[in-house]
Order: sequence, then structure tokens, then C-alpha cells
Amino acid sequence: MKIRVVTILALIFILAISVSFGEVAFKYDPKNKRDPFTPLVDRDGNLLPEYRPTTTAVTLNLEGIVWSEKGESYAIISGAVLREGEMIGDYTVKKIERSRVVLSRGGEISTINLGSEEE
Repeated sequence: MKIRVVTILALIFILAISVSFGEVAFKYDPKNKRDPFTPLVDRDGNLLPEYRPTTTAVTLNLEGIVWSEKGESYAIISGAVLREGEMIGDYTVKKIERSRVVLSRGGEISTINLGSEEE
């Protein structure tokens, strides 16, 4: 019994010393890599601007539209399933209509119709 009490007191003492000397704040060194502790997406699940891939010339192919009068429409563009407000490359999906999608990029508006490609 006495040994158990002495062992517990020794462990508490060692723990107290390690906590008092271990108050140095941890600083992550990314070594030229992305910090894994910073988020990649915002609260809505969209990529933050600094992590969005930048594209200079991309071919956007409107492959399909799932349209709803309630505004829950989806567009399949170059294999990506997108809603209004989401991005593909530098393009933001502004509006999804029955047979076309309106995109914006740098203030310029583009339209892709079903069965056509936009560059």
C-alpha cells in the first residue's frame, strides 16, 4: 500500500514538473508546404480563393443539367457537378437554366448551351 502511494505521488510530481517546464507554445514549421491545420474550404464547402486552381485556358463542356423550378438545379460541366455559386477553374456558375448555364470570370459573362463547348 505504501509503495502504491509513493508511486502515485512520484508520478504526480513528475507530471507537475513536465507541465511547468513544457509551457513553450508549439509553432508549426511547414517547410515550404501547405499548413495542414489551416482550412481549405469555407463554411459552405467551397474552396478558399488561395487554394482554387488557376486556369488560363480551359474548355468547358456542358454535359448535362438537372433543372428544378425550386432553384435546386445542378449542371455537369467537364465532369464536375456544380450548383449556382460554385466554381470550376476561374469560372463561377451564376445561373443554371433548362438548357444553358451562365458563367462569369473576371467580370465577363459567358453562356454554355447544352451540346456546345465554351473556351
